[in-house]
Amino acid sequence: MTENTKEIAKIDDLSQKVENKFVQLVKSEEYPVSVREGINEVMNIIRDEKSITDLYPEILAEIPISQSHIQDQAVQMDSHFTHHRKLRQCIMEMSDRLSALYAAKTGQKKALLKVERFKLELENLHNELEKAEDDYEKRRWNITISEKEVDLEEAERGLKDAAHLIKDALLKVHHQRNLVQRYKKLVAESGLSYTESEICYYVLYFTKEIEQQLRSGDHQWDRGSFGALSQLPRPIRLKVLKNVSFIRQKLKDWPQDGDFIYKTYWDEMLPKKTGPGEMEGMNISEYLGMDSIKLLSKVEMEGYINYEEQDQDK
Repeated sequence: MTENTKEIAKIDDLSQKVENKFVQLVKSEEYPVSVREGINEVMNIIRDEKSITDLYPEILAEIPISQSHIQDQAVQMDSHFTHHRKLRQCIMEMSDRLSALYAAKTGQKKALLKVERFKLELENLHNELEKAEDDYEKRRWNITISEKEVDLEEAERGLKDAAHLIKDALLKVHHQRNLVQRYKKLVAESGLSYTESEICYYVLYFTKEIEQQLRSGDHQWDRGSFGALSQLPRPIRLKVLKNVSFIRQKLKDWPQDGDFIYKTYWDEMLPKKTGPGEMEGMNISEYLGMDSIKLLSKVEMEGYINYEEQDQDK
């Protein structure tokens, strides 16, 4: 056995001693036989340096580690009342998803470079070990090499995880791009500018909030919503109050398990267009002191926009 081979054997022996300490720690507990069998399987996973992507590739291919597409749609998008708001949310989510993809891509690059750097450092450390002359210096290099091997194992696991994060982020960006195209088309068909659509949004927002309060808790309109409503311009505020009266009347014989009234009578709840640039008799440009930017809408709105029917049609 050459001198170099002996030193490599010492490094392997040192690494094994460290590994044995971990095994002894696990075995020190008195587990039932059934539990012991399961722990032995986990120990095999650790021994083989398997990551979550090694253990469950098929599961992760279908079930994302981040939030689901249903959650994206139902919670993030459908919580809004207008296509403009949904498109705005899509753009915000797209920004986050792109950032996550770039971060995953950068993480994968860093992990790959870290693995290569540790391999190179190990080569240099082995060269230094060969130059060592006394036992103390050889032991010191043995420990340093063992520590670097642990770093390499950790970096290689990180490289596997980074690869899955990239796949997950790619699917998320793909989904958001599809949603952007869907709502961009619906915005174009709505005939509304973003500013005009906000009138619809706030009427429906307060209508929904008040219905929830009337049908739950103390079954009364709380002070917060009542006070906030006063901040809306008078014609829009009166439309909300009209909706509330409509809901109160319907609640007299509405079944407890009946659907939301504001959804059931969506057409009645929406503010109406009463003239060019007017909704509920309010000239929006005069109220804002500026003309609305209207780049995305391609048609003029007539009457009202039934957002829910458009969603179902698409």
